[in-house]
Amino acid sequence: MSQLDFYIVDVFAEEKYAGNQLAVFIDLKQQLSGQEMLQITREINFAESSFITAKNDDGSFSVRIFTTEYEVPFAGHPTLGTSYIVAKKLLKEPDSDLILRLKKGDIPVEINNPKNLDASRFTMQQAQPYFGEIFDAQVLSEALDISLDEFDFSKPIQQVNTGLPYLIIFLKDLKSIANVKLNTDKVEQFLKEQKLYKENSELGLSTSLFFVTRETVDQENNFHARMFVLEDGSIWEDAATGSANGCLLAYLLKYENDKISAVVEQGYEMNRKSILYLDGSVYNTQYDLKVGGQVVPISKGVWSI
Repeated sequence: MSQLDFYIVDVFAEEKYAGNQLAVFIDLKQQLSGQEMLQITREINFAESSFITAKNDDGSFSVRIFTTEYEVPFAGHPTLGTSYIVAKKLLKEPDSDLILRLKKGDIPVEINNPKNLDASRFTMQQAQPYFGEIFDAQVLSEALDISLDEFDFSKPIQQVNTGLPYLIIFLKDLKSIANVKLNTDKVEQFLKEQKLYKENSELGLSTSLFFVTRETVDQENNFHARMFVLEDGSIWEDAATGSANGCLLAYLLKYENDKISAVVEQGYEMNRKSILYLDGSVYNTQYDLKVGGQVVPISKGVWSI
């Protein structure tokens, strides 16, 4: 019976049992098919699992990322969590930079303390953003059962995509964001009507909902966020979403300032405190989008295939 080494890490976490959980499998001999990767991801049942499939001649590592529903071209916390395992387990002397070759393309990752990976911040460079349709708050209010009084009208509701699509929705305060309780059927109906559902969207991916407010639990942070995704016929909340925060960073650069540094707190409602560091700029429509955080190792094991 063949076996694979795998690791479980918490990403965007500054202590154990926080942040977003990730299982990382090392499959350099490419023993797994895509269908088997999907089955393993469903068995683990985290938001995503990643599979390191090759060390390339240029020093980059090929990686595939799966949700419990399908393979995705890019995802934030799997990129950082996988980078940690690459640096820790597959490189004799990790450098301050590495590249993951994902379905979306090559993603550079910076390691600010390669001599002490457990204390290091891992920072990914995200792809250029696509700014999609702007939505009326009234439409969202009716579709998602959120009172109009709870929307922050200072910013538009807009779809943004740097590899995965999100609807950026600003709400007034922590109370408003805590009140979000989504109905699966109504969310699915909304996504289908707006052609944001996997079966009728241009990308073949469902758009997720990213709620943001400027009021924070911890005073030192700048934004508080919650992310909801429709997968396998249910609404899931994500504890820490690097791809969504990259979209938020692009959004802030577009609408607020051409240079942004911010700290986002997420996962608090799930008792999985997550901290994400955003740094970016825009010049002549070219966006520099960096999202970082720490990775905490949890366990390792052997998977029988």
